[in-house]
Amino acid sequence: MRMNILDVKDLTVIINNKVILDRIDLSIEKGELLGILGPNGAGKTTFFKAILGLIDYDGSISIFNYKDDERIKVLPFISYLPQKINIDNNFPVTVNDLISTAFIQLKYMRKHKKLLEKQGYEWSDYDISIDKVLDIVGLKNKKDVRIGNLSGGELQRALIAKVLICKSPLLILDEPFTALDTDAQKMLSDLLKMLNEEYDITVILAAHDLLLLLKLANNIACMNKKMFFHGSKDECMNNDMLKYYSESAMHFHMEEHE
Repeated sequence: MRMNILDVKDLTVIINNKVILDRIDLSIEKGELLGILGPNGAGKTTFFKAILGLIDYDGSISIFNYKDDERIKVLPFISYLPQKINIDNNFPVTVNDLISTAFIQLKYMRKHKKLLEKQGYEWSDYDISIDKVLDIVGLKNKKDVRIGNLSGGELQRALIAKVLICKSPLLILDEPFTALDTDAQKMLSDLLKMLNEEYDITVILAAHDLLLLLKLANNIACMNKKMFFHGSKDECMNNDMLKYYSESAMHFHMEEHE
C-alpha cells in the first residue's frame, strides 16, 4: 500500500515582509527519491527548515501522519544534511566520534518506534557496526581522521554513514553536490541510490542542476517560491513545463538584481 511520508499543504513563509514560499503543496510517498530543482534563492532551504520546525510558517505540514506541532516528536526519525557545514580544522572530533553520535538518535528511535507503527509505518531496525558503514561509504581508512581534515565529499559520506547507523527512514539533503568534483558527485549519487533502493530510505534532495537530478532521482519537483511541478522524470521533460519554470527563474533573477 502506498503511503505518504510527508504532506505539505498551502505552505507559506514570509520573512521581513517578503514572501519566501508561496502556497506550496507537496506530497512525498514512502520510498521516493525526490529531487527538488530550483535556482539559488528559490526557497529550497527555507522549505526544509519549515519541515524541520526551525522557522514559523502558515499552512500545514504532516510527517508520518503527525501534523504541525505533533510532528515534533517524530523529527528525530529524520536525518538532515545542510548545505553548508563549517568545521574548524583543529576541532578535535574524528570520523569515528562523529558517527558514534548516531547512537544517541538511534536510542530515541528505538524507544519511540511505536510512534511510527501506530500510523502504519514500518521502521527497519538492524544492528550495523561503525566499521561496516565506513566500508560501505568508502571511508574505512579515515576512521581516526579529524573531520576538519576531510574533503567536502568525504564529509558528506561520513554524514551518510551516520544515517546508516540510525537507519533514518527519511533523509533530507540541501544542495549536497555543491563544490564536489565529478568523481565525488558520482560516489555520492551512488550512495544515495543505495540508501533508497537497499535500505528503503526516502530521500529528498535539493539541487539546481537538472541533468544531475534526472540521473539520480525517481521524481522531480520544480520550485521557485511556488511549486511548479512534481512528477516523474519523463513528465519533467515536457517542454511546456520546463519553459514555464525557466521563465519564472529568469523573472525571479531579474527582480533580485533590479
